[in-house]
Amino acid sequence: MIRSRSLAIATASLVSLLGACTDEAIVGNNRVIVQDDHREPHSGDCLVDKSLLVSSVAPDAIPALTLPNMVSADHPDADYLDPDSRVLGIVVSGEARAYPHNILWWHEIVNDRIGDRWVSVTFCPLTGSGLAFDPHIDGTRLQLGVSGLLFANNLVLYDRVSRDVYGPQLSVQGKCQGFQGRSMPLRGVQEMAWGRWVALHPDTKVVAGDTGFDRPYRVYPYGSYDQLGNDELLVPMAADRTRPIKERILAIRGDDGSGRGYPFGELRLLGPQATVNEIFDEPYVVFYDSEDGETAIAHSSTVNGARLFFEVAPNRLFRDTETGSLWTIGGEAVSGPLDGSQLAPMDDAYVLFWFAWRHFQPDGRMFHGG
Repeated sequence: MIRSRSLAIATASLVSLLGACTDEAIVGNNRVIVQDDHREPHSGDCLVDKSLLVSSVAPDAIPALTLPNMVSADHPDADYLDPDSRVLGIVVSGEARAYPHNILWWHEIVNDRIGDRWVSVTFCPLTGSGLAFDPHIDGTRLQLGVSGLLFANNLVLYDRVSRDVYGPQLSVQGKCQGFQGRSMPLRGVQEMAWGRWVALHPDTKVVAGDTGFDRPYRVYPYGSYDQLGNDELLVPMAADRTRPIKERILAIRGDDGSGRGYPFGELRLLGPQATVNEIFDEPYVVFYDSEDGETAIAHSSTVNGARLFFEVAPNRLFRDTETGSLWTIGGEAVSGPLDGSQLAPMDDAYVLFWFAWRHFQPDGRMFHGG
C-alpha cells in the first residue's frame, strides 16, 4: 500500500520535529521528562513477527512525561482542551485524573503517581489505543519510555532504566528480553470527551499544557490519519478491511488472542444510548452513548456479590432492573437504593482502532448490534 502524499508529508514533518527536539530534556518541578541516556534500547529476542517490527524514530525522540504538572479543569493551563477533546480518565482512591489525547499525541506515555500508586498511561496514535498499566513487575517499577520501534503500527514500550524493550503496548504481556512471559497489570481506564469527563468528575485534575516542551497541543500531528474514512496505515501491513480500519472498538481482552469487541458502529445500531449485558470470565455491562463524543465503557456488573442487569433510562442515565437505581455512564449510582455505589471498571477493557483489534485479538468475538 502506498501512503498518500498528505500523510507522507505530515509524517515526515512530525519525524523531523521529534528528531530536532530529542535533547530538550527539562528536569524540575518534580518532573523528569526525558533522561540524558540516549543509548539504543536492547531489543534482543522478541517473541513477535520480525517482519512487522520496524524502527520509526530514535528512542525517546517521542519523550514520555513523568510526574507532569496536574491542574484543575478550569485552570488557564488546561485551555488547550475543547469539550470534545478525547481524554483517558482514571480514578484511583477517589481521585480523578485525565490524560488528554492532545498530550499523548506528542508524548504517548505519561508515568504518574496518584497518592502512593504509580500508573503509566499509554496511547498509540497509530492504533488509536489507550491503555493504562500498573508499571510493576515482581516489585520493581518500570520507567516506561517510547522505544522508537513499531510493531504492526503499535507503540513498543521499553524500560528506561534497564534499557530493555518490553514489547508492543497491545500485546500487554512482555515479549522481549527478560520481560518475556512477564506482565504489567492493566488498570481500568475510561475514554471519553473532555466535557463529559468533567461533568462526571468536576474535581478532576488534568495534565497541564505547560509540559516543559514546545509542542502545539491543539494540533493533531498526523493529518487525517484517524478519520473514519481514512484507510491508510503509516507502516503497510495486511489488515482486516471488512470494516473501516479506523473505526473505534471497545475491546475486552483475552490472554489467548480471544476476547470481545464492540465496534462503535454496531453499538450505534442499538440507538443513541444502549446497554449490553454480557459475561466473559465475569459478568459485565457495556454502557454506550452516541452523544458528546461517543462513549463506550465496560463495567463489572456485580455489586455486593449480586449480578445486576441494566437498561437505558431517561436523561442519559442507565437503570439496573433489580433495584431501579440510576447510574451514570461512568458507573456511579446517583439515585435509588444503591445511590453512591460505584461499578468497578473492567481493567482489561480499552478502546482502539478496528484493524489493531483484529490483529492483536484475532480470535476475538465481535458484537453485532443489528
